[in-house]
Amino acid sequence: MSDQPTRILWQSSTAIHRFPAYAKEIEAHGARVLSPGSSLLVRGVSEGTNELHYRAFDFMNNTQLFDSVVNAERDGCDAVAVGCFLDPILDELREIVDIPIMSLAETGMHLACMLGKRFSVLTYTASLNEKFYAELVHKYGLQERAAPLVSFELPLEELEAALAGDATDCLNRVREAGRKAIAGGAEVLLLGCGLLNLVAVRNKLTNVDGATLLDVSGALMKMTEAMVVLRRVSGVSISRSGFYAKPKPELLDKTLRLYARGPYAAQGTGR
Repeated sequence: MSDQPTRILWQSSTAIHRFPAYAKEIEAHGARVLSPGSSLLVRGVSEGTNELHYRAFDFMNNTQLFDSVVNAERDGCDAVAVGCFLDPILDELREIVDIPIMSLAETGMHLACMLGKRFSVLTYTASLNEKFYAELVHKYGLQERAAPLVSFELPLEELEAALAGDATDCLNRVREAGRKAIAGGAEVLLLGCGLLNLVAVRNKLTNVDGATLLDVSGALMKMTEAMVVLRRVSGVSISRSGFYAKPKPELLDKTLRLYARGPYAAQGTGR
């Protein structure tokens, strides 16, 4: 492995400055999981709703995420870990950004398939499973490996409080949801929210009745770091044949200018 330092952007879809305990825990977990010489830059959107379980709101929020990730490559980051289980605009970003871009749901679901025959996603509101996660299972071709998805209701603010303080109620809800998923055939459990996952990590909840509770945040950090190593050592990169074919540099730059995105977003060029 190269001794060259590795700089990873952890890109949140939320205005993470509103959730300081969450940002602090991401940084702390990165320090535990990543190798010496690897660093994690945690960044969210500047402003945005926390109600991203609506697809229209997610769509509007993603312009900021797009700008941040495009600029991360130009600013010298080696890879991006999209720390949102919605896997927002993952295909669009991979189409134009050359550094590795990994995400919570895709990484977690595929890794879960190496740890058990069937997995389930547990999350804090039903609409995430209904509007996003069931579709992601289909997108990644994992319908036969997925057990029923399970949800419970817990406001995001209570999740933040659980991360910083008493998590008993939150963890009890996770265990109850996990048991429902296990009854439906799940052998591996994924928490469909980076914040919820870190509540479990902080409280050392690693399984429910023998079913593995995968640390999707740690898995994403380590897999992103591994992709940087593979890119440097073995030349592994995103395929530019077919689905991820990339526009020519002049066309990309012209279009970013036209829509005032990426490096041109702050100046409003083209508006």
